[in-house]
Amino acid sequence: MVLRCGAAKEKISPPNDVGDTYIAGYLTMEAPKVKGVHDPIHARAIVLSDGDQKFALVSVEVIGLLADFVNRIKNRLSAYGFSYKNVYIFSTHTHAGPDTMGLWGPIIGKSGINEKYMIFLLDTIVEIVLEAEKELVETDIYVTKSEIPELIENYRIKENVDGNLLLMKFLSDENLIASLWTYTAQPEITTRENLSISADYPGLVSEMIEAEYGGTSLFALGLCGAQSPIYCEEGFDKMDIFADKIFSEIKKIYDDHKKIKISPIEIRYREVKLQLENPDFQLLYTLGILDREYEDERIKSSVSKIRIGDLDLLNIPGEPFPGLLSDIIDEQDNKEIIVLSHSNDSIGYFIPKNQWSLKPQIWVDDIVDGKFIGHETESIGVKAGQIIRKAIKELFHYKTVLAIGPHADDLTIWAGGTLIKLTKEGNDLICVRITDDYADCVGLTEEKGRRRNKKETERAYKALGAKEIVNLGYPTDTLYTADYHELRGKLVGLMRKYKPDLVVSFDLNGNDEENMDHITTARAVNEACWQSSFDLFYPEHFEEGLDIHAVGERYLFARNPTILNFYVDITDHIDDKIKAINYQKTVMENWFYQNKLLARANNLYVELLEEDVPNPIRVTLLVKLVYGEIGEKYGVKYAEEFNRIDAGMLKDLAED
Repeated sequence: MVLRCGAAKEKISPPNDVGDTYIAGYLTMEAPKVKGVHDPIHARAIVLSDGDQKFALVSVEVIGLLADFVNRIKNRLSAYGFSYKNVYIFSTHTHAGPDTMGLWGPIIGKSGINEKYMIFLLDTIVEIVLEAEKELVETDIYVTKSEIPELIENYRIKENVDGNLLLMKFLSDENLIASLWTYTAQPEITTRENLSISADYPGLVSEMIEAEYGGTSLFALGLCGAQSPIYCEEGFDKMDIFADKIFSEIKKIYDDHKKIKISPIEIRYREVKLQLENPDFQLLYTLGILDREYEDERIKSSVSKIRIGDLDLLNIPGEPFPGLLSDIIDEQDNKEIIVLSHSNDSIGYFIPKNQWSLKPQIWVDDIVDGKFIGHETESIGVKAGQIIRKAIKELFHYKTVLAIGPHADDLTIWAGGTLIKLTKEGNDLICVRITDDYADCVGLTEEKGRRRNKKETERAYKALGAKEIVNLGYPTDTLYTADYHELRGKLVGLMRKYKPDLVVSFDLNGNDEENMDHITTARAVNEACWQSSFDLFYPEHFEEGLDIHAVGERYLFARNPTILNFYVDITDHIDDKIKAINYQKTVMENWFYQNKLLARANNLYVELLEEDVPNPIRVTLLVKLVYGEIGEKYGVKYAEEFNRIDAGMLKDLAED
């Protein structure tokens, strides 16, 4: 695999023609107007492409960007081929930029957002991403790291300091094309009286890296919650000193780097719904000062993970305390983890449950007339941190998926997009076909039908991402005559052999199911899911070295299903699903032929089914029609839906 990289940057200091902007960062809802620029702020972009997909990383030197604004950028970039989930826009969280969230208006109850500036900012970010894409060159990736805890103060727990400094380099023929560096001290060295635009220490250090080594240098906050620089709010002179100390450490470690494998590349994305417990935030959303949609006192946001070989970029939509995620990160042996806070959203602090205080805490210090107020007032609530932590743990959990269908096309048609999505996220997929599909053809002998369908099905399952394919070879459409105990035993054996976390197959809860193979498969698979964990069922497996296994969850599909409680957004994978289905040419020709006969028997003419329409076009039209209608139900372009069975009530009893 070849990875290519391009980079670009542009100033985003408020232009004179946008009118008044308000300084963000300290005096919530009482902010003064910006007066001048101490050091210009920038947006910087890196675009990466492996030839199959491309994604953008954008560092913006502002206080924060809410998801609704980020989504406007993503929508614009989607017109240029950037998948929605492959765009990552993170704020550096400088406390001396223009208000981009609405919290720093001139008076209480009035947003500080300047819409002209926000349009300018949106246009600039889109432009630099497209400019970066034009500069793509083949690249290698290197990572180097250090720790500088002595430059950070943690006002919650003094000894709980995360001083990690990481530098990610993108080199082409030893020339630095771009860099991404992270540190964990919040950019709040400017004073509360400051009225000048400033990128704070991250902007200064990025400029130093660019001047010394070349390329475009992006900054992202790491595990930054409760972590302030030792010169917090002490002004520009101390900012220069702080930046010099950071850059001196970067120069020390610059060449002591580790080369990162560039394969595999995967994106894991999880939507989260965060409960809005803080009444102050509820009021801000109700008044529209924080401009985003929310319902049932829940905010939609997301976490995600970009994996490049043995490196993970972890995107968090706010400011996580070190204690929230440090143990999860420490568990990832032999992997480099880079945390990007304020990524694709900015919704306050995520505080560990064991550090949450119902009463705002106060420390004696030189800040704010000798007092420092606790971070709970700037968090949407204690539950938000728990939800984020749970979602991050899931991002690091890789599954074994066992997908079982009686016929060649069952898995590709009903669950193909979901299976492709799972494998592209790095999960292992084993596909099982129970029958030989000897009759699922037009004008072929039984033997030719078997051979063609086996060959085409293996191509289709490989297109789904299958690591292994199992053919059980039962005669098609005769499973109701098979030895059911034997069939179920074979499925129990497969579950004990592959130990799947997830099983995907047919559901018994379907109306008008006329295919007994589907019904028999549904019954056998779902019984096998729980029988595989009983040591008195099929004990002969233990003589083969197998052991009992409990399946964690099931995604079940059916014709005309009666139970649907889960959907998977397959928008990014619809074309791959269609490609997999088209590999099953023999089965699909028979499907269209049988439906053409049905149409004619009812005196109907359906052009989609006629011979003069090429098969791939027919498949594309049909799949996009059916799964587009399902997607519309859930507010996405294309989706597959299931009856999801998991731990049920045990989830309510579980503790982290």
